[in-house]
Amino acid sequence: MNRRAVVRAVGVGALTGAAGCFSREDDEDDADDATDRDDVEPDEPDLEGVLRVATTESMVVGERAVGDWLREAFEEEFPDAELQWTVPEAGLEHYRRRVEQDAEIDADVYLGLTPPDLADLDARLAPETPFRELNDERLPATDRFRDDLAFGDPWDRVVPTGVRYSCLWYDENDLEAANGPEESSDDADEDDLEVPDALEELPDGAYEDALVAPDPGRSDAGLAFLLWVIETVGEDEFIRYWGELDENGLELTDDWEGTVTAFADGHRPLAAGYTTDAAYAEREGWETDGWEVVFPDERGYETPIGAAVFEDAVEVDLAYDFLNFLLSADIQAELAVRHSQIPALSRAFLDLDESFEDAIAVPSEPVSIGYDRLREELTGWRDAWANAFPVR
Repeated sequence: MNRRAVVRAVGVGALTGAAGCFSREDDEDDADDATDRDDVEPDEPDLEGVLRVATTESMVVGERAVGDWLREAFEEEFPDAELQWTVPEAGLEHYRRRVEQDAEIDADVYLGLTPPDLADLDARLAPETPFRELNDERLPATDRFRDDLAFGDPWDRVVPTGVRYSCLWYDENDLEAANGPEESSDDADEDDLEVPDALEELPDGAYEDALVAPDPGRSDAGLAFLLWVIETVGEDEFIRYWGELDENGLELTDDWEGTVTAFADGHRPLAAGYTTDAAYAEREGWETDGWEVVFPDERGYETPIGAAVFEDAVEVDLAYDFLNFLLSADIQAELAVRHSQIPALSRAFLDLDESFEDAIAVPSEPVSIGYDRLREELTGWRDAWANAFPVR
């Protein structure tokens, strides 16, 4: 069996998104676009050249970033290819500007896309898009995804490569102490010391000065928590609710790592984060005894992470095989541990590290806000939150 056959045998393809209202021009040229251009797999795919992959800073910057490992693994699998990372300073905003200016895109693939990213980009660029509709015939084995995992793009431009679930973390060793000596006494009402059963309980006095969370205006993890709040209390109530959190002593950090650090240091006994945080903390050598995950009302917010191919990609064949490579069983298992994400593939097709598998949790009822609603409302929600809670 040749190298390409091995990769395709373990690859996973794009999910077919639910019908949506993304307003691209509706004509026959668009309908036939995927067949007219070079997305149809050639008899002899060109797997030589430099594959330019745009991504987020967290993927390639820092001692524990996975960029170097992923590049080396890809180039070992495709010895005639070179993977070149690019991290645009302005993130996806860089590519929005390039599309608006009708300028050349300096990448073939974008890795690290989330549904809010795509919805926001589409809302600001419609009817244009920087990404191409994927040919799922070049992305086999679609039945290997986790149950009900879908990116939600109605135009099939993104293939999920992983997923994260928002949750609350509490430290059972510190929660009682945070409530003060009166509540911590033997005569205290034990209900005051329980972890919250619902997000609506977080503004209660029992959790005064207890919660730390990432800033929704500065991090994906913070935005996921904000969207979870909106999905839970409603778009008409989320500003009021957040104000109550603020009055109750909510502390915001600049990013996800800052929140995990504050929680691990015992600065706050309750944190909004991802279910993979304990696995990350253990790799950092932090003490996690007493860490417990809680899903209020058995729910947690789901954020798929995905990859897309640019419309103007030069190395199209390599781009498709890079997606297949990302979704191979070995790479999925390694990405889970190295990049703190839950694999896109079902566990039945994976051999996960035992310590990682023991450290992660998945909510009984994953929740999310769909693409159409994000595209219509996300900008307004962000603006309303930023105006109500300016940077301090």
